[in-house]
Amino acid sequence: MENIVDENQIKKPSQPEGLRILCIFSFLGSGLSLVSNLMIFLIFPDFLSYFSGDEVAALSGSFDPEMLLNFIQSAGRFYFLISAALYFLSLLGVYYMWHLQKSGIHIYAIAQIAILLLPLIFISTQLSILPGLVLTAAFIYMYSRYLKVMS
Repeated sequence: MENIVDENQIKKPSQPEGLRILCIFSFLGSGLSLVSNLMIFLIFPDFLSYFSGDEVAALSGSFDPEMLLNFIQSAGRFYFLISAALYFLSLLGVYYMWHLQKSGIHIYAIAQIAILLLPLIFISTQLSILPGLVLTAAFIYMYSRYLKVMS
């Protein structure tokens, strides 16, 4: 006697709505960051000349263009390439979590922690990572609440 199992009888774990919402936020945040960091890497010399131009200096925004230019120059071009690669890994982790694979949270957490440390390595150890740390810790904690439904 053979055991014939109908595909409809095998129940795949369903994706909780909270996990779906977290993944969508992470897809958006990491995806936009990946694109922006990759673009800055590709147009880095033009990007620097734009920020050193008179048009930006005339802006009366909430940032100091000279300070931003100093940060970008001290970071260097490869900061943005490494950052883009880490955001890609973050997206990969979210993709795995979307498909309920536990390895995704590990990839995501490692990438996000590395993203937090990157400015300290490339720019200055005096920078505050507290806002990013709080947000990253919150997302990792919320993702960890769904580990029981992941395989």
